[in-house]
Amino acid sequence: MAVKITKVINTSNVLKTIWNNKGISRIDIAKKLKLDKSTVTVIVNNLIDKNYVIEIEEGEAGPKGGRKPVKLKINKTFGSVAGIEIHPGFCQAVLIDLEGNVINSVFRKKTINQENFYSNYMEIINDLCHSETKSPPLIGAGIGTAGIVDSLTGTIMQSIPLNIENFPLQSLFEEKQNIPISVENDANACCWGEMVFHKGNSLKNFLFVLVEFHDSSRLTDISSPVISVGIGFVFNGKLHYGQNHSAGEFRSINGSNLNRSQFSLKDEETFRVEEDEEVFDKFALELSNHLAFLVNTLNLNHIFLGGDIEKHKDRFTPILKQSIQKNWPYKEVDKCEIHYSSFGKSAVAYGAAGMMLNRLFMNRKLILDLYK
Repeated sequence: MAVKITKVINTSNVLKTIWNNKGISRIDIAKKLKLDKSTVTVIVNNLIDKNYVIEIEEGEAGPKGGRKPVKLKINKTFGSVAGIEIHPGFCQAVLIDLEGNVINSVFRKKTINQENFYSNYMEIINDLCHSETKSPPLIGAGIGTAGIVDSLTGTIMQSIPLNIENFPLQSLFEEKQNIPISVENDANACCWGEMVFHKGNSLKNFLFVLVEFHDSSRLTDISSPVISVGIGFVFNGKLHYGQNHSAGEFRSINGSNLNRSQFSLKDEETFRVEEDEEVFDKFALELSNHLAFLVNTLNLNHIFLGGDIEKHKDRFTPILKQSIQKNWPYKEVDKCEIHYSSFGKSAVAYGAAGMMLNRLFMNRKLILDLYK
């Protein structure tokens, strides 16, 4: 049976609206999407029959009385989604249900490159899904990784840390695994985490700065940079990728090609950045000055920081605040709230899972399965 494209679009919109608005009623879905009530009723009843959606309780009757509206939510046990951070020296992953609750998490030290990418990915997936805790079936996976990523096609265009170029990861993995796969730059994945799992906070314009300090306990390749910084930009509620998908690839204007670092720090200084307060302050001020320029010039009201920088937030935050104030030319300080990632060391993995969840309800194959 051929399914009309309008039915697929309407079903996708209804499903995502329920996911974004736990406890919403059929009548409120119709109002929000400007759809006929009978159309919404047919779609919702089908979603309930297929176990995608469940009824939870009755709401309050309207001022004129009548039937109480029935509240709806996504059935979190229908499926699970994996989020995986792939790094040259480690894999970190989470398995979440459809409400974002963590079912399982895995961390493995690995040496990862293009040749062994898929085998390491599958090993992590198996570890996540075959734990002692019974989990819903896996229905999608999101991957966050360092480098320039075309998230529309799921291609790693270039990743210097992973030594990868033009790797069509999404199409290759979907063909082998038969589930939807999404791929994103690691800092952009962190942006997805904040947007998707804080839907009610109206995060429209912000930066996410991912800072990682790599030491011997997390890296197997000593040639990798000790400090890595990536930035994700969100404008008007949408990620900004730039013309060639490379927005957020950071390098200090004071950096030198003589060093591996993205900063003016000498290589030997980067190894001491977490132990030597003088070196840390030098790094923190250099990064903060760049961020202050971006925050003030773009008039952003939120900045998020995640990764290893969270261990040093008491020292870093005052330096960043001072840089933002010093960079602002007017008497009134333009307010920008500084936050640290909601998901700690799992920010990339959790964000990759959130990205997959966001895209899952628009997945054509998933919607078409409803009408089989």
